[in-house]
Amino acid sequence: MPPRFTIDTERIEANRRRNTWHAIVLIAAMVALVAAVGWFFAGPYGLVWIVLLATVMFAIGPRLSQRVMLQIYAASPLSRRQVPLLYDLTDELRDRLDLRRDVRLFYIPSRLMLAFTVGGREEVSVAVSDGLLRGLTGRELSGVLAHELSHVAHGDLQLMALADFVTKATRTMALVAMLLIAINLPYIMEENVAIPWPPIALLAVAPMVSLLLQLGLSRAREYDADVSAAYLTGDPEGIASALQKMEAQQRRHWETLLGRSGTIKEPSLLRTHPDTEERVRRLGELAVPRDEELPEIPDDLEPPGDGPVRRKPSRRMHGFRY
Repeated sequence: MPPRFTIDTERIEANRRRNTWHAIVLIAAMVALVAAVGWFFAGPYGLVWIVLLATVMFAIGPRLSQRVMLQIYAASPLSRRQVPLLYDLTDELRDRLDLRRDVRLFYIPSRLMLAFTVGGREEVSVAVSDGLLRGLTGRELSGVLAHELSHVAHGDLQLMALADFVTKATRTMALVAMLLIAINLPYIMEENVAIPWPPIALLAVAPMVSLLLQLGLSRAREYDADVSAAYLTGDPEGIASALQKMEAQQRRHWETLLGRSGTIKEPSLLRTHPDTEERVRRLGELAVPRDEELPEIPDDLEPPGDGPVRRKPSRRMHGFRY
């Protein structure tokens, strides 16, 4: 049984305020950047096209991305009859978050410890892998599910979809504009036209800047989901332990593929998730109450199927592994 913690609401609220303002600043910077690129690309019409494309994306994007992501990872639905305890836990967490959307669980046939959430306004899907269900204890699995559902409650699915659209729109417009400039450069030089170097410099660096801002936003939302999960479960140690296990497995996987060179940490600016050590440190600073017990998940939970997944993860044409 996880230990009972004393409450520290001031630290929790301070974490949430910091992460919220961080996200606001990053989104504002991304929107300002894509607006500047759109204006240089086509003037007012560029801004209109950005708004129209964003509207279409938010209308059909969530449902389409949900279907694509589940197919990419070969995820299959989990029924309540197969995993009643997982559904009981999910229902309890959903009630605590006051979520009005249906939550469906999916099974990924992978040895890696994977979990992700996709969905739209009416329904969300939480996918968990065979390796995750077999490798984590009940405490750790509760923390992972609380983390994923916190993303839904905080609107992170829509926020990251917006950030992804802004990055792709910025990259596309910048690429087209630079190609047009390159094609017309001989005519520009012959007519002795003054070349607007500041906008060209903006077009050159805008895609990379937008990507870095998107990655920074992703890390900020991960911190916020960690805080929320700790508050929901009353067990920050369980979440920290799950993060450490997932990190250790990923490290072993890359060591197997690439040797010791696979364990070299990439720069923090290029990561979609914060450094695990920093996440664990922040979770260690949190202390929250357990006034109500969550449904217990046994440590020997058996996923569906005939046994542990044996096939090795492989890289697909789209770049994902499962």
